[in-house]
Amino acid sequence: MLLPPASRAWLALCAALAAGAALAWFAPRDLLDWQPQQALDQPWRPWTAGLVHLSPRHLAVNLLGCAVVAAFGVAARVPRHATLAWLAAWPLGHAALALQPQLLHYGGLSGVLHAGVAVAALQLLGRGGGRRCVIGIAVLAGLAL
Repeated sequence: MLLPPASRAWLALCAALAAGAALAWFAPRDLLDWQPQQALDQPWRPWTAGLVHLSPRHLAVNLLGCAVVAAFGVAARVPRHATLAWLAAWPLGHAALALQPQLLHYGGLSGVLHAGVAVAALQLLGRGGGRRCVIGIAVLAGLAL
């Protein structure tokens, strides 16, 4: 079965996140993680903060999360603009950490993956009523909790 282009874009973003996280495992963490005092001088940190993981288990759980979000997005049939919204959420979510200057370090894909789930769930809501809408509401309620 050939996937529609929108699903391929979603899967490509999931693959990029997973590959980036796997590669970042071998890089010095303190060059990539979120550090508010470095944010203005090192503008890559909103992108790289999600790729850094604090333990092998943390990395493994987030890689599994990439697979789950990939499957959810394909099942939700997210359009390309939804993938672009998720892509924008990646650095914006980490840049928002600047509002918490007492958080001296941050790493991991959890926030980015949750943003992807929210985007896909909103797509389910926007497709009329029925079972897809109920699933979207349930997933968003779970995220809110």
